[in-house]
Amino acid sequence: EIPYFIIKNKDLKLDGKNPTLLYGYGGFEVSLGPHYIATAGLAWLERGGVYVEANIRGGGEFGPSWHQAALKANRNKAYEDFIAVGEHLIE
Repeated sequence: EIPYFIIKNKDLKLDGKNPTLLYGYGGFEVSLGPHYIATAGLAWLERGGVYVEANIRGGGEFGPSWHQAALKANRNKAYEDFIAVGEHLIE
């Protein structure tokens, strides 16, 4: 399982029809966390959109081993993680 954050209007019902932006970055041991983006809030969230941040391998969310799990020959793991989050969202 790949952890991710869902950012949405608190009253929004997730029914599978919500337009969703999925973002992930798994590199250089950079950590992502849930945060508010003013332009996304005005242009996306208030109109029923959902924003998802995937904590894919290669990032720094879970320490050096999480980062190193997607280096060099294993770089495909970051892409597989991103795909796995997308698939989980539509299940």
